[in-house]
Order: sequence, then C-alpha cells, then structure tokens
Amino acid sequence: MQSSMLNSAEYDDEKKELIVTFSNGKDYVYEDVDKSIYDYLIEATSAGKYFNSIKGNLKVKRLE
Repeated sequence: MQSSMLNSAEYDDEKKELIVTFSNGKDYVYEDVDKSIYDYLIEATSAGKYFNSIKGNLKVKRLE
C-alpha cells in the first residue's frame, strides 16, 4: 500500500471491519465494509486518494 496519509490497513473477515492506522498514529475501525473495498485500498496507486473517495460512506469509530 502506497500512501503518505495511511500507515497501514487490515481487514477482519469475520466482523467485516476495516482497521486503518493513519500517518499521525491514530487508529480507526470502519464497520460493515465489503472485502472488495479493502482489496481496492491496498492495490490502489494512491491509497489515500482512494480512501478519501470512500470514507464518507463508511461507519467509523476511533480506537483509543
């Protein structure tokens, strides 16, 4: 995954959750995410640009 905005992304198949760590170190969990979104994210030429295009449609919670 190439991005200056995102450090990492993981996907939990059982919970259908996308776990994202941003470059500022903050972690967020996006709920009810199809696996295809994760697949596109990690294969995107610009993961940050792709993520910005979809994040408004995702249910999110911040991990403490």
